[in-house]
Amino acid sequence: MTDLPHSDPEHLGLSPERLARIRPWMERYVASGKLPWAMTAVIRHGQIAYWDQVGQADVEAGRDIEPDAICRIYSMSKPITAVAALQLYEHGHFQLDDPIADYIPAFADMQVLVGEGADGLMTEPASRPITIHDLFTHTSGLTYGFSGGDALARIYAEQGLDFDAHDGTLAEVCARLGQAPLDHHPGARWTYGVSIDVLGHLVEVISGQTFDRYLRDHIFAPLGMHDTFFEVPANRLDRFVPCYDQAPDNGIARSDGTTDSPFASGVTCFSGGGGLLSTMNDYLRFADMLRGGGELDGERILGRRTVDYMATNHMPGDGDLTTMGQEVFSETSYAGIGFGLGVSVVLDPAAAQTMSSPGEFAWGGMASTAFWIDPAEDMAVVFLTQLIPSGSYPLRRELRVLVNQALVD
Repeated sequence: MTDLPHSDPEHLGLSPERLARIRPWMERYVASGKLPWAMTAVIRHGQIAYWDQVGQADVEAGRDIEPDAICRIYSMSKPITAVAALQLYEHGHFQLDDPIADYIPAFADMQVLVGEGADGLMTEPASRPITIHDLFTHTSGLTYGFSGGDALARIYAEQGLDFDAHDGTLAEVCARLGQAPLDHHPGARWTYGVSIDVLGHLVEVISGQTFDRYLRDHIFAPLGMHDTFFEVPANRLDRFVPCYDQAPDNGIARSDGTTDSPFASGVTCFSGGGGLLSTMNDYLRFADMLRGGGELDGERILGRRTVDYMATNHMPGDGDLTTMGQEVFSETSYAGIGFGLGVSVVLDPAAAQTMSSPGEFAWGGMASTAFWIDPAEDMAVVFLTQLIPSGSYPLRRELRVLVNQALVD
């Protein structure tokens, strides 16, 4: 299943009987037809205390989910991209307050959308340049086509600006994106969008490698993440699972298959914001590296202080995301939640109304996947399934309770 060490839960300060509550929770979602399958793993003190899966990878074919299933992690790609960029930061290649246009000239002289009239879009010059820090923290003014206003949604769709698998190279999409207006002035708000995709292209520009090669050489190979990539190799398509949409009756409807998936062939856009495919074993290794302060099995990916800085709230005045204009994203209220460099950060568990620790950092993906690192409890948790959208059910909040109620030391 994995080469990460296993241990009896009680030796790690977790109750086996209480951890066992996770399986019936997963089974309820699968048996009710709300999820095709579910897989959960819990690491504490660097050892696996729990790993289980239930359901069917391919509901139509009746094929059970296997531990080595390859699935879409979508926005759980973002923390990986942030780590890649932070590696270059550690080498002194840039400062966070550098304008991104110093490295990618397409983002010079940006305009901000202020309205739409009979004569077309109304814009004004951005109040300041987009910085690299803005990309890490989603305060650049870049958005997603599906979450911007009507005018931006139209522009992003018509010009292919969401960094989908076949939209062209990162350089080509960034060149087009630089001609589109921003949703707001840089630094004014937190707006979830393609900022991290641009950060992936920054990695290309600085390193001189395509983004997929950089990740392979500097993160995936050192960590032993042998099943993480932007395009499924032909000899592993049998492990690639379909994706499902939530149906109007709260059932599921197949939305993206395997051999016919955009991720199966011809991928040109190495989307650091949402394009990676992975397995539980691989993402556990990435998460455990972060839990371990940047190191796993003797391979140091980031410095300890860099991981700490990544997981520090970078919102103005140490405010939460509601102060930056974001009330709810996905299933989770962002009261009591800040944002670091590519990850969310828990500031106040009571305000968040979620059982968690201050300092916990996390992110999830569009297909309802999620992970979190709890430094206070020395714990990493990864949850995988394949259901769009991620806000269909309170999976992440419920799983936090199920994991944390099992702590006994």
